[in-house]
Amino acid sequence: MNKIYAMAAIAATMMFASCSATKNATTTANNTRSASPFGDVYEVPAAENDTDEYFGATGIASGPKARMGELQLMALTNAQNIIRQKMQHAYKGAVDDYMSSIGNNAGTDIEAKIERGGTQLIDVVVNDTQASKGPMFSAVDEKGNVTCFIGIRISKKMMADKIADYVSEDEELKIRFKEDQFRERMKESFKEFKENK
Repeated sequence: MNKIYAMAAIAATMMFASCSATKNATTTANNTRSASPFGDVYEVPAAENDTDEYFGATGIASGPKARMGELQLMALTNAQNIIRQKMQHAYKGAVDDYMSSIGNNAGTDIEAKIERGGTQLIDVVVNDTQASKGPMFSAVDEKGNVTCFIGIRISKKMMADKIADYVSEDEELKIRFKEDQFRERMKESFKEFKENK
């Protein structure tokens, strides 16, 4: 009889412990969700998306709270690298489209020179870009870390004009280069490019 009582007591203890553990896990999960520095919203703060008028990017960097200044620079560099890749992709598409419109007799040297010149200018413009949103920081987590968010954007029209001006100043390219047509192709290609559809 004592064995039956002992087994019942063990079973009751295990059931109580199991219910308690489930309740604690649920409470912990709920606390984790409510402890989010941005509430239950999962959108990135300082988000900059591509529009018809702008290339946009959001840079993110995480690290110790004591390095918040460095985290801002890291987040800005991250955003610049993202926007640089987008712009180079859109620019390559515009050059390919332009070269096919004027025919293959223009030559690959001309195409390579146009691509190289535009890519160099993209690097210069992107490296000078500053934050348009942020920096924004998350709350400090249990390890003493924060996350920094910075948004940047660059005008598509301004970029297309700068590249067309830069390429059209090259003496070798002036002979075969149709500036107005190239400028319009650039603007159209940049306007159509939207990574975040």
